[in-house]
Amino acid sequence: MARFGIHPRAWLDRLLSYPRFLGVIKPELLRAHAGELPSRLSLYHASYFPKALQPPLGKRILAISPHPDDEAIGCGGLLLAHAGVSEIRIVNIYNGDGGGALAGEPWHDDKDYKDRLVAVRAAELDDAAKALGVTGIFRTNVSDCDGEPGGDEIAQLRAVLRDFSPDVVVLPWMFDGHSHHRRANVLLADAAETPDFMVIGYEIWSMLTPNAYLDISELLERKLDIVRLYESQLRTVDYVTYARSLAQVRAFHLPVRPHRTGAVEAYVALPARDYFDLVRAAGK
Repeated sequence: MARFGIHPRAWLDRLLSYPRFLGVIKPELLRAHAGELPSRLSLYHASYFPKALQPPLGKRILAISPHPDDEAIGCGGLLLAHAGVSEIRIVNIYNGDGGGALAGEPWHDDKDYKDRLVAVRAAELDDAAKALGVTGIFRTNVSDCDGEPGGDEIAQLRAVLRDFSPDVVVLPWMFDGHSHHRRANVLLADAAETPDFMVIGYEIWSMLTPNAYLDISELLERKLDIVRLYESQLRTVDYVTYARSLAQVRAFHLPVRPHRTGAVEAYVALPARDYFDLVRAAGK
């Protein structure tokens, strides 16, 4: 029944028509920025025929771990495949004060609690790095909660790149679902003075369209044991099951063993200059 001379369906249509208009005409107002679309399309084009990675991929590998645990979950198999073969270093950007929980204490916004959590997560990263064969860790110590990496962190990362001169840099892929992971890509692009290395992007919070993959079937259980070292994180998210399940799903779509079994890590792998062009084009 019409009220005030307007049928209810007309009210609903008017209510929805403006958001529909914005969604069609203004895609940048949606979650994905309009600038992302060409970069995402380029990644799809590069992913038609994914290639199997054959370690060793380089003599020096730099793993950027925005938070303590990203390196184990996202590229733990790749790092294990290079342990004792390549020199591996880690750059940790965020100190981890906003994620996980201490034993018997749910996370809460208190300085003493967060300081203790940072210390626990730093120790967990130390243990994981040792198990991964990492020779050095550099921490910028940006707060998860209210920190924003900028010029200082770019300068620090630039110094690491100069000193280490990596052949390969691995980090969360440019469109991973966590904003800190995306920010890490911008930091790397801004820090690289001579981008003559390979960039390999790994997945955690959102699945990528891979143009490269690594068979980690023989390394999966060791990788999961390293993920288990992050006890503070497993109190809030079952990353062990996630890492196992993701590796098995990837092995189904990128078959490396009979009957599509085994375990695979999927990646976006590009020369740094090409990768950074996509990062910058996306407007991140």
